[in-house]
Amino acid sequence: MQESSDNFQDSQSQSSEQRQKGSVPSFLVRLFDIMENDELKEIIGWNTEGNAFIVRNQQLLADKILPKYFKHKNYPSFLRQLNMYNFKKSKADDVNQKFEHKWFRRDGRTLLTNIKRRNQEENDDKDEIPQIVDEIEQFKKAQKELKNEIQAIADSQKQLQIALQQIMQQNETLFQESQQLTQELSNMQSKNQQRFANYSNILTEIVQRLQQEQEEELRNRDNNQPQITGEQKKANVIQIKQEQPSQQQQFLSQQQNNLSANSLQFLMNMSQNKNAFNFQMFSQLKHQQMNMQMFQNGSTSSQQQNDVKKNDIKKENEQ
Repeated sequence: MQESSDNFQDSQSQSSEQRQKGSVPSFLVRLFDIMENDELKEIIGWNTEGNAFIVRNQQLLADKILPKYFKHKNYPSFLRQLNMYNFKKSKADDVNQKFEHKWFRRDGRTLLTNIKRRNQEENDDKDEIPQIVDEIEQFKKAQKELKNEIQAIADSQKQLQIALQQIMQQNETLFQESQQLTQELSNMQSKNQQRFANYSNILTEIVQRLQQEQEEELRNRDNNQPQITGEQKKANVIQIKQEQPSQQQQFLSQQQNNLSANSLQFLMNMSQNKNAFNFQMFSQLKHQQMNMQMFQNGSTSSQQQNDVKKNDIKKENEQ
């Protein structure tokens, strides 16, 4: 950096001496030579009108051209030299910079003698200070934008953390509810299986008991029949048959058939749905059982009356 500054000071002293002799400063001569070199126009060169030059690649200018023509790579020092000779800087576009001077034109080498160097102090006061102030303002603006971006990222991260925490809480709640429902379902299945087993045992016991009672009733009837011979036996049998209404036998047969059919239907319903008990069918079975019991009691009373009549007939025959 110090070496570059020394080179520029040497160049400035030489330019001052040459100006006193009426010659063109070496900086302007070398700058014009660069403009006239067509091989460098992709890096630096004249604009279309030829009244200004454009820096198209600052990095290559500093790395390749400045060392060759000015013995340094300091681009800011190159800009200060331009300011010393009153070159005005402007933007050619969003990337490139344009520099112009009314006496610096294409094919105007003889006009270079009209370009005068400004005083260094004037240059520092009028050019460098505003440039530094502008750079500071740009830095402050960039710093503010960066701060806003950091704050936006922090706010977004905070919102994401809150959303993630809510999702985790919801997942925990759903998991607990799922476990609770699974346990309740298991308990219900166990209870329904136990109920089905109990109801099946009760129904089986009822059917077996009804069958036993019917068989016992039939055996009792056979044992209580009187032993009569001859015409009396025929007459008594005819009389007993006439006294016993045929509707009772039909009712008994119908009740037995209904009981068997309902029992079978009840068992089929229970096997198809283990979780629901057919209470209506069970009530019908109990009702039919009571009717059978009442009918059997009525049949027993009729049988007793028939036995009394049989005994009377037997006594009359003996007399």
